[in-house]
Amino acid sequence: MNIRKAITALTITALFANNTVRAQVNTIDSVATSKVQHFNFNEMESESIGKGIQRKWFHGEKGQMTIFNLEKGAHIPWHKHPNEQITYIISGKVKIKTVIDGKEEFVIVSGGEVIVFPENVPHEFWALEKTVDLDVHVPVREDWLSKELPDYLQNSQ
Repeated sequence: MNIRKAITALTITALFANNTVRAQVNTIDSVATSKVQHFNFNEMESESIGKGIQRKWFHGEKGQMTIFNLEKGAHIPWHKHPNEQITYIISGKVKIKTVIDGKEEFVIVSGGEVIVFPENVPHEFWALEKTVDLDVHVPVREDWLSKELPDYLQNSQ
């Protein structure tokens, strides 16, 4: 009897897996769905969004992930947004101006380090050396969904 139950369970699992494992691959132009999405940063085209600033990004329903490649001296101007931002510096080093405990502060963030900006906390970045930065925003940045750059980036071109 246990063998019959095991075979039935495996059959049901295999049928379920076959119907749900098919991943839907979306691009940044597609509408996010509640289906599994699969992306490969290595195959995505970078877009230039400022002098010395390249990005690749995608989004799901509730959040987004971005890889920034920053040349030494690249600058992302002072801005804020209604999204939490988690920034992991994969390699390189940035100087960040932000607001900590109610006053403007500068923080150096190097490869292997993370900084988290709560929603609506202003921040600004300077690449002190060639840097690879992985950012996660929750929820999705609505200002990135259009083809137009946000105002703060239009002056960094």
